[in-house]
Amino acid sequence: MRGFLSIILVFLFILSGVSVVDTVASNDDIHSLISISTPAIIQHDYSTSIKLLDVNTYTITPGAPKLPVVTKTWIFPWGTKISNIRCNPLYMEQRRLLKPIETTPPLPSINNDRFIQPVNLDKGFFPKNWFDFTTGVGLDENGKHVLFLTLKLYPIRYNIGFNSIEYSTRFDITIDYQYSNYRFPSDSYDHFDLLIITPNCFKSTLIPLQEHKNNYGVPTLIKTTEGIYQEYQGRDEAEKIKYCIKDMIETYGIKYVLLVGDICKLPIRQTDAYPWSGYHGNGILSDLYYADIYDSDYKFCSWDANNNGVFGEVDYSGFPPKPEDNIDDVDLYPDVYIGRIPCSTSSELSIIVNKIITYEDVTFDQIWFQKIILVGGDTFPLSKFAPPFVYEGEITNQKVAQQLPGFEQIRLWTSKHNLNAVTFNYAVSKGAGFLSYAGHGFEHGWGTYRPNAILDHNLIFYFTPYLNFLHNQNRLPVVFFDACLTAKLDFNLTDLKDYFKWKTPILNLFLRASPSDLLPPFAWCFLKKEDGGGIAVIGATRPAYTYVDKYGVYAGAGYLDVHFFKGYHEGVKVGEMLVSAQNDYINYVGKDYFTLEEFILIGDPSLQVGGYP
Repeated sequence: MRGFLSIILVFLFILSGVSVVDTVASNDDIHSLISISTPAIIQHDYSTSIKLLDVNTYTITPGAPKLPVVTKTWIFPWGTKISNIRCNPLYMEQRRLLKPIETTPPLPSINNDRFIQPVNLDKGFFPKNWFDFTTGVGLDENGKHVLFLTLKLYPIRYNIGFNSIEYSTRFDITIDYQYSNYRFPSDSYDHFDLLIITPNCFKSTLIPLQEHKNNYGVPTLIKTTEGIYQEYQGRDEAEKIKYCIKDMIETYGIKYVLLVGDICKLPIRQTDAYPWSGYHGNGILSDLYYADIYDSDYKFCSWDANNNGVFGEVDYSGFPPKPEDNIDDVDLYPDVYIGRIPCSTSSELSIIVNKIITYEDVTFDQIWFQKIILVGGDTFPLSKFAPPFVYEGEITNQKVAQQLPGFEQIRLWTSKHNLNAVTFNYAVSKGAGFLSYAGHGFEHGWGTYRPNAILDHNLIFYFTPYLNFLHNQNRLPVVFFDACLTAKLDFNLTDLKDYFKWKTPILNLFLRASPSDLLPPFAWCFLKKEDGGGIAVIGATRPAYTYVDKYGVYAGAGYLDVHFFKGYHEGVKVGEMLVSAQNDYINYVGKDYFTLEEFILIGDPSLQVGGYP
């Protein structure tokens, strides 16, 4: 007998369709009885859809039936080992359908030039099993190092060959584990919060930022790349930096890591988790590599488990990838909050340092901060063979707005006929705490369609030079670009010429650069603008995809966008908002290596959003 405490830990609950997370603080095994509503079967002209009151999300396999998914996450103390998971359906029933279940469409890149293609399904049940699960080590909402266990329950399975469903309204779940009350190595230390890693050439420029952070109770340590390369072992410079971060976490309790320098001065990891090789690049550029320190066995996560020198390999024979498709055992959960200032000169860095110091000093309790600018349109219009009157960017904007109910909403939408470069600059120049753009993106700007556009190239554009007309001074937003390529840190002249074709000779008159020289991508230009722009920017280093329909946002860039703003509360750091979104994505959508690796924070992860009181 395990006693009365064991009885308390038998969870019996009715899921209500919202995120369900339990923190485990006992050494007793978990036994859960989960009751789920009876599915509602809705007949359409050519298909059937199935709804559940209890749904967290839906399956996102292109070409496969779109079915409700119920997720449940348990959070265990660092060091806990999961030994066995059992999930048994009770009271199973079957029903024949008159029409086949609606399927998940091919998932297009936001620029709509590539697709994550449908899979070929064998006859039998989809999904094949009633559940699957993932584990990983990362940071909880309090910044503690923990073990996540997420169970994805498929209460309805579709029999492809017989056009029928099998479902259960009750499941018996048992989790066997070895509890650990072992404290994380750094729990006893409180020496430094922020680690700045920089080439020596930028160190003196960073001293004012270090002093500023120290004054606000964020003890800050600066280490140079030159010193790291001498002090730490690793197969290349990036791995040496990652081992340094691990050491600083375990020795000094580091929470935030700021990487300073462009990718020539401070390396970025290129991973093989990119499904569209050759399309704007041949791999994902990812700073998440530096944040994902530990795997689910609490060991150093190298992102190259097979030691072949190719990092983050993923088999995309199916989507989303299954655990066995994660060839290099990438954990994905961040173990530290990370961001980068991709400067190439001290003058650029000085602009950012001054902006961070001023923002944290003067922003608190300002009226302008209580605004969010929402920018979007019809991302996939009729010209992209999409359904009419489904304006994906605006739908995503609405979901973002729901996360910040206390903020005034400035909606710049093509359906309202109030979106163009002039209105965008005017809104930003008046000041806002946040800006969310959802639509097409490029290395040099963004563009989106008018409602139900029938001309494929007739977008409303905003290009990098237009930033010259932004004058928001110290009224700086935190920005999420739910778009392709805005943070492509290896952007060069060849990339730009690919867009302009016959106009290339004109470009050569203004851009005196060789094809291999780096050009600043749009997200970085937005951040480094001296008399305005933004204070922190999330953007993609490669083309991104999104999965949005008239009912909601299910995966890809749009999901990360919505959950980034869901992570806001007073006193939060911007790096914490991004990690909250990444954790939500893994726990409720799954381990989508592509999306999670390509979106990076350009800015200071320890930035106090809204400033200090």
